Amino acid sequence: MMMTMFLTNISSLFPDKSLPLVQPALVSSEEGHAAQCSCPNCDELISRFSECSICLEPLQCCGPCVCPWCGGVWCGRCSRRMSKCAWCRGALRSPALPCLALQRLINDLMLPCRNYRRGCTELLTAVTRVKHEEDCKFDTMVCPITAGCCTVPFEELSSHLQKTHNIIAVYSQKIKILIENFQTKLKKTACCRTKYKIILLHQKSAFIIKVCIYNYHVRVEVMRRKLGYIADVKSESKKSEYCALIEFQSKALCTKSAILIENEAYGKKAEVQWNDVVMKSDTDEAITIHVNIGKSDADLMRKEYSES
Repeated sequence: MMMTMFLTNISSLFPDKSLPLVQPALVSSEEGHAAQCSCPNCDELISRFSECSICLEPLQCCGPCVCPWCGGVWCGRCSRRMSKCAWCRGALRSPALPCLALQRLINDLMLPCRNYRRGCTELLTAVTRVKHEEDCKFDTMVCPITAGCCTVPFEELSSHLQKTHNIIAVYSQKIKILIENFQTKLKKTACCRTKYKIILLHQKSAFIIKVCIYNYHVRVEVMRRKLGYIADVKSESKKSEYCALIEFQSKALCTKSAILIENEAYGKKAEVQWNDVVMKSDTDEAITIHVNIGKSDADLMRKEYSES
């Protein structure tokens, strides 16, 4: 009876207000993390200390450094370029020491992908972040032709290359290049060169194929440029895990070769020289160059050869 009366009296003091046990969720702003909780801890505190205050990259990737004077937080990469705090202008050691306590906390948090502003809703720990962000479909691609040209979504890159740079770019790992009236073109290259450039867009990489005709030779070179985010640039070796299977084909000649593809440089050349029998042919026929990009595993190369 006493308990009932007590509750009744309390309710009479607050006739128009409820007493919720949990505060209602706050509405997150447009710039807030797309997939995270909207409580004040996540929306304000974690957002402030989970990414570098200068480059806005996640601190899980490159570690937090803290200003000893004002407590400003930034990443290790930005710290290497700073002699003064970006906020209080206090003098810093060069570079500032990483904050290990904050690093341990950040590594265990579930934080948004670096592409959350572009629509990715994944929440990641330090362990899962690197693999996800290198494969994230919301990542933007760097133009492989001109440094600093632009960054665009992967699905728009082909259109950009054709409109802006007038280069054929297709989403595929294989292509067939047809060169018509080949003998006429070949004879003209005794004193000059004819070049073709085509790009294959595959697995967030640009495989740039260069075909060069000169002095009765045809040479094909292939290089790879990784277009998306790379967590550790130093881990990218000169040689990639890809190879190119190249076939030269005409009525009189068919030859195949495989070359290992290098990163950011044209690799070992695939080359063929046209003999006198072909050159004296009455028909000015076309040639076809087949290029197939695959993993450089030896078994896969043998399989591709047998299928072709």
